[in-house]
Amino acid sequence: MSHVLLLHSALGLRPAVREFAHTLEQRGHTVTVPDFYDGEVFDSEDDGVGYRDRVGAKELFRRILPVVEELPPDAALAGFSLGSAFAQTLAATRPEAAGVILMHSVAAPFGRWPGAPVQVHRYADDPWVEQEDVDALRASVEAEGTSFEDFVTPGRGHLFTDVHGPDGDAEATALTIERIDALLRRS
Repeated sequence: MSHVLLLHSALGLRPAVREFAHTLEQRGHTVTVPDFYDGEVFDSEDDGVGYRDRVGAKELFRRILPVVEELPPDAALAGFSLGSAFAQTLAATRPEAAGVILMHSVAAPFGRWPGAPVQVHRYADDPWVEQEDVDALRASVEAEGTSFEDFVTPGRGHLFTDVHGPDGDAEATALTIERIDALLRRS
């Protein structure tokens, strides 16, 4: 089974993140879930993004680096929204990662993709995801001969994997976990 680094969103380490990690653990994976918000948890995007902006994204990213250094080189990198952006950034330095799992956020790549397979999980209409970024990442990943999967959940919203939040969707979350597990078992 795989080791997975699971990074929370700008809302902090909410119960749904822990539940998601626990479900992956029940499937035999080891999951590391750092709290880079130092216990701060938010119910609204505005409050969570406000905290991110006050602390600074660079500082938040710096907080996860000691945890990353302790992971095996082939650990999968996964994240929700802000955590997804951090996972994608980490992929540049961890080409042996079993996978890069981007939930609710995708950025256009900065240069050549390092080689890990990618899964994207998003709502069809997500205000934080641009189709152009998905297409650019797909092109970069596939140019390296690596698999790229884009799973689009019908509907509008953002964090469907936060089953306790306003956009939560338990059925879509369960399907996301199935797809992640399948990727990790192939790696």
